[in-house]
Formats: sequence, C-alpha cells, structure tokens
Amino acid sequence: MCLLMTLMAMTHQAIANALIRFDLPAQPLETALVTFGGLTGYSVLVASNLAAGRQAAAVVGDFEPRVALQKLLVDTGLVARYSGSNAFTLAPIAAAEDSTQQAADEGQKNRLALGKTTYAMVLQSSITRILCRAQPDAFGRYRAVFQLWLNADGSVQDARLLESTGLKERDAILQKALRSNAMDAPPPARLAQPISILLTPRPDPAADCHPYMSKVE
Repeated sequence: MCLLMTLMAMTHQAIANALIRFDLPAQPLETALVTFGGLTGYSVLVASNLAAGRQAAAVVGDFEPRVALQKLLVDTGLVARYSGSNAFTLAPIAAAEDSTQQAADEGQKNRLALGKTTYAMVLQSSITRILCRAQPDAFGRYRAVFQLWLNADGSVQDARLLESTGLKERDAILQKALRSNAMDAPPPARLAQPISILLTPRPDPAADCHPYMSKVE
C-alpha cells in the first residue's frame, strides 16, 4: 500500500472560488484524482488501497473545485476532509460523519492515519523547501513522480524516482536532496508508506521558493 499525493501550487482562495471547466469521464478514482489535482492545483493525500477499485463519477461543466470534487466522489463511499484551503484527504463517509469515532478507530480497515489530517500540508511545505534550495532555477518548472520512505523522526530513509524530470542530472539532484533532508515534522505513527508524490509545474515557482530562499539554514 502506498499514498498518492499531488504536490502543486498553493493558490488558495483564488482557485477555491474560481469556476473551472471540467470534462472528466467516469474512470478509476486514482486516475480521476490525479487529473483533478492537475486542473485545480489541489493537493490530495490518499491511501491507494482506499481508492483502489472505486470508480469516480463523470464531471462535465464549469464548477468550483470543491463542488466538482463532491460530484466526482458520488457513489464512491468516500468524502473529502480538508486540511487546508486546497489540500484534502479522503475518508469513508461513515467515518467522516463521526470525527470522534474516527479518531478512536485509527486501526480500522482503509483508514489513513494522518494525525489531524495536516501531514499532507507538512509534506507539501517540506518538499517545496528542500527542492527550492536544491534546484533554485529548476523547481516548479518540470513534472516528476517519486516515492518517499520516512523514518520515525521525519528524515528520509529513501527516495526513488518513478518518472524522470526529463534530465538525468536534474533527477540525480532531486534524489540526493530528498535523501539528505527531513520533513518539517515526524510522520504519524501509522502513516502508510511509501508515499507517492506527483510534482507538477507551478505558475510562479520563484514566488513559491522565495520564503525558503530568504532563510539561512
């Protein structure tokens, strides 16, 4: 079992309230989530065994992202639980309806242990920080897919590239940077691993990197 996370630009309320044209056919949920993330810039962290075998509903028309996501999840038995303005995880509907019970049932089948559902945000900011400093002139300008294995203290045990950035030298820098750094917080004890990260181009990479480049380690 692994996690699927799309890591993209954080455009907050501008995207959250914008109407976006969707033309998504009914398709496997995992595929639909990646496409949804690419269209909206939303980040999703979801256990692959939770999404496996589920079919996303077709979404066609102009919708705000959250409305489109709600339509996409119809009849999947899952609901989005937001950890930020444009970051979410998925949970079974029954579990999401009772957050107290959900917190008590961390070991239940198909439940993704994400602490307070904020670790997706930790991953996003941590990876942005690491790659901005390692690739200041390249980060946010390419697509890549990689997997991470994290130690209990948040350090990276291993990083493996699943889809090249398009340049071998850039691939090597990306993997070296990830393997020699740590996330900003340790992962929840039961976080499923490896974590699969889809990194996509950002509309303003320099702005995304600026907070991290202006700080000295």
